Amino acid sequence: MSALPPLDEEELSLLVRQSIGSEEEIGEAVVDAFVAVGVDVYERPTTLAEWIDPDVFETLQWSSGRPLYLCTQIWDHRVVITPEEVRIYINQVDI
Repeated sequence: MSALPPLDEEELSLLVRQSIGSEEEIGEAVVDAFVAVGVDVYERPTTLAEWIDPDVFETLQWSSGRPLYLCTQIWDHRVVITPEEVRIYINQVDI
């Protein structure tokens, strides 16, 4: 796995910004965001857990009072996760 370049969201093309419900698990919100942009995650040859360990969503201290985000590559898209939302950006290979 290669490292992602530094995050500069102004240079990326946003596909979707999806709020995370107060009772919604982050993994579920990530899947829902991909479904919202028409990515059939259930037909993919890999699962979310193969891209990122879902336990990381629970181990991060999302309510620490400090700005916090997680940026990773999932299903070949740049994904940014904050305590409030999931943002998915256009796969740069597709441009």
